[in-house]
Amino acid sequence: MDAFNFGPFTFSPGRAMRVAGEASQRWAMTYGHDEIAEHVIPSTTSRDNIIETFNSDRSTFINRAARQNRARREPSGAYAVALVRSTDTTGCRGETIACVDAYAPIPGMSAGLIDDRFETWAISEIGVVPMTRREFDLLASASAVTAEAISTAEAMRAEANARLPHEWITRLLPNAVLTDDHAEWRAPSSWEIRHVVGEGSFTHVTGAKAAELVGVTPQNFRKYTARDGARTRQAISFAMWHLLLHKLGVQHA
Repeated sequence: MDAFNFGPFTFSPGRAMRVAGEASQRWAMTYGHDEIAEHVIPSTTSRDNIIETFNSDRSTFINRAARQNRARREPSGAYAVALVRSTDTTGCRGETIACVDAYAPIPGMSAGLIDDRFETWAISEIGVVPMTRREFDLLASASAVTAEAISTAEAMRAEANARLPHEWITRLLPNAVLTDDHAEWRAPSSWEIRHVVGEGSFTHVTGAKAAELVGVTPQNFRKYTARDGARTRQAISFAMWHLLLHKLGVQHA
């Protein structure tokens, strides 16, 4: 059996051998130029059985990619700041009066130790700086506004992700095929299209269903999914590609 594609993965035969007296062959599953897994499989097995043998490896790859996307978010940058009373013993922290999470650098804060030159100080893992209670209250007010804005942004992001169940796939595709700047965009290769459409794709959407989503016949859509270099292959248009990604829940148009 020759090498074949299943979604964006390629299954390639390797060295023939005998295992426990049975004719067998080593098969490898690759993603792009990276080998993901290999197994020794009886030579008489079918294409479907080869795919099934690698199911766990495919699932591990997909789950890891999806988890990495869910974990990807802009860091809030929050850090704890405490307002403390001064102390006549250099190096001692002093009594804590109040605490807050700050989201921006505090002017003048630097590494050092508090002493009795000022009545109160702000201290954090970043450093220390003299600060009055009024200044600390202003910092707390500003931090509360920032925290609310971050919470709102995270809620909006979560809502957007809920509407885009396959957004994680964008992490696997180059920016050149995802950009909405027509001047910077290039048409996706057949390998890139196999991420989102066809047998073994990450969306599980068939080419016929994809054709229906973008309003063309299955015969016409097959021109876009044909292998690179094939006589029948045509590049999918900018508008149709982005409409397809939108309809598949990969990226908003």
